[in-house]
Parts: sequence; structure tokens; C-alpha cells
Amino acid sequence: MGAIYRCVSDCSAEIYFILEQYPKTSSNVNKFIKAFFETNIDGYLNIETEHVPTKKIHSAMVRALTGFNQDEATRTRISNIYKAFSGYIHANYSHIMQIYGGVQPDISFNLSGVPSAQQREMHMQLVEQAYFSTLYSLGFIARTFGLNELYREVVQSC
Repeated sequence: MGAIYRCVSDCSAEIYFILEQYPKTSSNVNKFIKAFFETNIDGYLNIETEHVPTKKIHSAMVRALTGFNQDEATRTRISNIYKAFSGYIHANYSHIMQIYGGVQPDISFNLSGVPSAQQREMHMQLVEQAYFSTLYSLGFIARTFGLNELYREVVQSC
């Protein structure tokens, strides 16, 4: 669940990054797109183009969300979310241990999911946040491309 949320969050940030100056592009956007299309499942390790640093992608997202200002509080929130969910991608101890628990003497790894009702509720909140993040990204896309009716529909559903 955490890994999926991280993927949704990364894709959303990349949308803001790519469309920040649309229809103009920057050297970083061009590099990002070039690297994106160079990748395939067979040649992933042989990519010629360097990836755009995440910091640059997040900076574009901050500017888009704050009316093209650099807001440190927004930057910190985006960075904290990214770092928190990196643990699911990189299998950090605390993230793995979420599926550990139970009631004595039946403590075990619960491969069918997180045993804590509180943790499950937090994960359901993540589902809702991923939903809204996707809607906000869709709204940004619609506004950027001048799709005014779609933009209104998205705004009304938020």
C-alpha cells in the first residue's frame, strides 16, 4: 500500500514538473522525457541519459502548487512525504515491521496484511489522499491544456 502511494505521489510530482511551463520546456524537462523513453524492461540498466534529480521535480511541484513561489513549508511537506514512503520502496525495518504483531502468544508476521486496526485506518486515509492527489493532478492537466469543462468537473468533485 505504501509503495503504491509512493508511486502515485511520484507520478503526480512528475506531472507538475513536465507541465510547469507548458507549452515551453526546459532542459530538465527534455532530459526527463528523453530518459523516460529510453527505458524499457530489457535495457533499464543501459540508460544513457541521467535522471533529473528528485529535488528539481519537487521544486516544480512546489511552484505549481503555490502559484510559482518557492514556499519552504510546502517543500518540506513534499519532501517528508517522499522520504516517509521511500521506506516502503526500500524495505526499511519500520515499514516491514508493520505486518508484524498479534496478541501473545500468537505474535507473527501477518502476510495477509497489517494487524493493527489503527494502521489499517491510516492506510485507508492514504487511499483517500491518493485519490485527491490524482484529482488535483488531473485538474492541473485540464487547466494547462485549456480543457475548461473538465477542469470545472474536477474542481467540483474535490
